[in-house]
Amino acid sequence: MWTWVAIDADTKLVPSWAVRRRDGFTAHAFMRDLADRLTSRVQLTTDGHKVYLEAIEGAFGSAIDYAMLIKMYEGDSGKSASRTALRPGRVHREAEAANHGQP
Repeated sequence: MWTWVAIDADTKLVPSWAVRRRDGFTAHAFMRDLADRLTSRVQLTTDGHKVYLEAIEGAFGSAIDYAMLIKMYEGDSGKSASRTALRPGRVHREAEAANHGQP
């Protein structure tokens, strides 16, 4: 199970949240719920999970400024690592990919 949370960067208000699987069905439901609660164009940033691309397009269309922020950690080989550490390593590089609008 994953905790899905949308947080306003300025006010820290939480317009939407869910505790569900990290899959395409949940991504679509979460983004539709978030879009229904917002009244103006927003800037949205997510991690690099690919299910967000279709979910955001379906919920917001082109009325959003959206980017993915992908963090690469020291020693990250891109393969799944064992969960022996309680926290990830140091971030040594970030890559941002604009997907819609001008984030």
